[in-house]
Amino acid sequence: MHATRLQPAQAQHPIQSRSVKQSPTRMAAGEKGRLPKLIAFDLDGTLWDPEMYELRGGTPFRRHKSKPAVAVSSAGEEVHLMGPSEAILRELATAPDWKGVQIAYVSRTEYPEYAFPCMQTITVAPGLSMADVGHHAEIYPGRKTTHFKAIAARSGIPFRDMLFFDNERRNCTECAPLGITCIYTPSGMTQEMWDKGLATFAAQQDAAVTSRQ
Repeated sequence: MHATRLQPAQAQHPIQSRSVKQSPTRMAAGEKGRLPKLIAFDLDGTLWDPEMYELRGGTPFRRHKSKPAVAVSSAGEEVHLMGPSEAILRELATAPDWKGVQIAYVSRTEYPEYAFPCMQTITVAPGLSMADVGHHAEIYPGRKTTHFKAIAARSGIPFRDMLFFDNERRNCTECAPLGITCIYTPSGMTQEMWDKGLATFAAQQDAAVTSRQ
């Protein structure tokens, strides 16, 4: 299946700036101008659970009656965001500190026909779905180096300015040589892994600057 580029959230849903509680790690990176230009997330087992191949039912998905960040499959199975994933995506999409930073979804799932409508169903901020806040979606089987090369070609963002979270070590191992900061998240997104990702990215940026001096 061909990848579908998601339109920037602000182009579709202008949103008001809001006060968002900031983590010390993010502030330390942001104050020194060392935030990534693009943050990429794997889907299955990183942002959400269960994985698409585990579902007995698929489309049509519907939004949970009382949990906007939960999609319900045609078989009644609940797909929920893991750990702080909802809060992270909401902050990236709405907090002024993250203005200009692009969000990408990078997945090797063999069920993109489930993943896309699931993203359109899960709400991460008032009036904004996962699909709305994403700028890029490379969701199809294959090596993720292919996914990232497509994103780099489309966005013009160098690999060195990208941060990537994935729960499969092999994906991190394959993509790191491109220059991407890759964070292995065996238990999915957690606050610890989020903070580690930002700190690791900032440290690598510092190291790159030092090596050029």
